[in-house]
Amino acid sequence: MYAIPYELTLLTALAGAFIVLIISPGPNFLVITQLSYSQSRQQGICAGLGVASGSIIWALLAATGLGLVFQQLPWLQPGLQLLGGAYLTWLGSKSLRSAGSQPAPRDIGALGIGSLSRAYRFGLLTNMTNPKALAFYTSVFTTVAAPGLPLWVRGAGVSIIAVLAISWFVLLATLFSIPAVQARYRRMKKAIDIITGLFMVGFGVRLLLGLLLA
Repeated sequence: MYAIPYELTLLTALAGAFIVLIISPGPNFLVITQLSYSQSRQQGICAGLGVASGSIIWALLAATGLGLVFQQLPWLQPGLQLLGGAYLTWLGSKSLRSAGSQPAPRDIGALGIGSLSRAYRFGLLTNMTNPKALAFYTSVFTTVAAPGLPLWVRGAGVSIIAVLAISWFVLLATLFSIPAVQARYRRMKKAIDIITGLFMVGFGVRLLLGLLLA
């Protein structure tokens, strides 16, 4: 029986976790969807590209700088894995508790986002200060940036993040400029929240069990 290489298993798990991260409602989701709805599709897409750029920057930092830090401080990675696993578990349980509730909209108009470049910068800043992004890149992503893994695994990890982020956030901006899509999402929000919560709890518990079994 053919065995799947360990590196491919890591990259597949990374892709799955990142997909769940980006499709779950949060600051990035709200900024893109509200700009697409209240301003224009173009502004939503620019904000989406800004959010995607933030994801790529986070991935590059995790693949380079954080890896060097882990080599100097070997205790840091399991410590971050503990924090990240606990945080993901908490986020998942929070999503389950609030399943179906509508997030409070941000007053996008009051932020003075008039140009496409401002929409891009706003999306970038939103993602760079997103606590969910910090938890993901300091815990889940570091599994493909661990010392001893081939360099191509890190490059593949960054590439996966880039392709998925750009594709999803541009698609999200495009879809949510259509009123019918917004109405359908509101009807399905409870089921989406439950699935997202279960996945995040599962991945968080997996990270914590990995520390106990190491």
